[in-house]
Amino acid sequence: MKINAAMIALCLLFPPTLSLAAEGPYEIAASGCGSRGGPGWRIKSTGKCASHKNLRKACGNPPSSKKCTKEA
Repeated sequence: MKINAAMIALCLLFPPTLSLAAEGPYEIAASGCGSRGGPGWRIKSTGKCASHKNLRKACGNPPSSKKCTKEA
């Protein structure tokens, strides 16, 4: 009985905490164009990332630094 009382006292003084891994999955924010599979160019006029589909139309062929910015 003394062990149970001691365990209860310890739990009240030092409640168990969950680790960050147990709280759930977290999505890591992508930092730049191309970090999630895109070609890695940002369109200067819109501020959005160029897709593979619209890269030539938005940035030129080859992509121009006048219209777009290369990102990693």
